[in-house]
Amino acid sequence: MSEVANSLINDLVDDLAPVRTLKPSGGMAIAAILTLAACSSVAFFMGVRGDLAMGMAHEMFFLRSGVLLMLGVATAFAAANMARPGVGNLNRGWIWALVTAGLFPLTAIVMSMVNGAPIEALRPAEGMKCLTISGISALAIGGGLTAWLRQGAPTSPERAGWLVGIASGALGAAAYNIYCPFNDIYYIGLWFSLPVLVSAIVGRIVVPYLIRW
Repeated sequence: MSEVANSLINDLVDDLAPVRTLKPSGGMAIAAILTLAACSSVAFFMGVRGDLAMGMAHEMFFLRSGVLLMLGVATAFAAANMARPGVGNLNRGWIWALVTAGLFPLTAIVMSMVNGAPIEALRPAEGMKCLTISGISALAIGGGLTAWLRQGAPTSPERAGWLVGIASGALGAAAYNIYCPFNDIYYIGLWFSLPVLVSAIVGRIVVPYLIRW
């Protein structure tokens, strides 16, 4: 019996091969490249918002860009860290970025309760365009991050799914932000929050099945 066990162990050892340790910088590089590609595609096919093209962008553009990029980078970094077992579990910076990003929809809700949200500020047709283009960009970015994570060993596929979804949604919305000409807090609170929310839910449902060991 021991000879059979020893033979089996020897066969398993012979099949072992060294595996290259993934570095988070690799995942971040993929996210950065795909985000730049999404930004370039939006600028090429849809154009750039007028004030940005003239070099005098509205302060809300910079605030919106900063919050979305901060959230996207923080969650992408946390997701990339999860490619190495036991490392990503200690990263909590993305939570603060998510809380900060939540100020946009929270402010819109409070102002709506106080003053009532003007329907014209919501712009449903333009909002659906925002959701669609941001979603397409998020799909590309999330797909790249997921493919990279498959090479690693995430110990919590469910958490990785949330993080990939939030990161790709935020970065996809940041790409669309180059074109979006609207600065209303109502519009931003709704239509720039939805891509992140939808992408997070899709990531939680789909990504774990694709990266599970």
